Amino acid sequence: MSPNILIVDDDENSLRLSLTAMEALTDPSCIHCARTAAETMAALAAEKIDLVFLDIDMPDTSGFSIADYLRQNYPQIKYVFLTGYVDFAVRSYDYEPLDFLTKPIDLMRLRKTLERYESRSQQQGADYSRERIAVETSIGFVLLSPSEISYAGKEHRAVKLYRTGGEEYVVRHSLDELESIFSDFGFFRIHQSYLAPLSNIISVQPSRFGKTYEAVLSDQTHLPVSRDKYQKLRSFLISKGIQFI
Repeated sequence: MSPNILIVDDDENSLRLSLTAMEALTDPSCIHCARTAAETMAALAAEKIDLVFLDIDMPDTSGFSIADYLRQNYPQIKYVFLTGYVDFAVRSYDYEPLDFLTKPIDLMRLRKTLERYESRSQQQGADYSRERIAVETSIGFVLLSPSEISYAGKEHRAVKLYRTGGEEYVVRHSLDELESIFSDFGFFRIHQSYLAPLSNIISVQPSRFGKTYEAVLSDQTHLPVSRDKYQKLRSFLISKGIQFI
């Protein structure tokens, strides 16, 4: 299935050339165009855009400004910078784009960009429920699926994995290392001392004293959510396709 693409470029000739290149490699009906910041925001509001190609140098705005707008309002959307000036490439990578293409677009190079998008999308949408990891214990190791893990937490100097059902295992890894290990399985660092899977969180609400938040897990465990992590958690949920209403 072709991604919904938005090309943002104020130059009519460049826009036409980019459109022609993309029509050769993807479904033309899934390609949308915008020439200004206003048209860009309108297209984003009207269509479910998956991938944006951004011209960097435009008269009424810049590709960097639009990238900031996407990161704040549509964190799930990937974007690629387009420019006729190679010098912009170094600065562009501060915005962590999916790719950087020079104009006019080379078809072979565009193909690689679309393949990269497809690969990233498949990784994010993969079903990891059958994957298992081996947790070392004092008496050997235990094989666990990430879906069996209620959460991970640090108590004093010990880092533990808590299994749904009540079992707990002291692990040798730090919580930072577990955050990296479980990043592909939908786990989120909700607090300096806690890491929880998105699939296990059923609500996030103000804490008893109202200064912080707490996450309620499916087994009714309550875990603290720090204030700075609360907003990041919202963005994380949006990036996973969850809508706030």
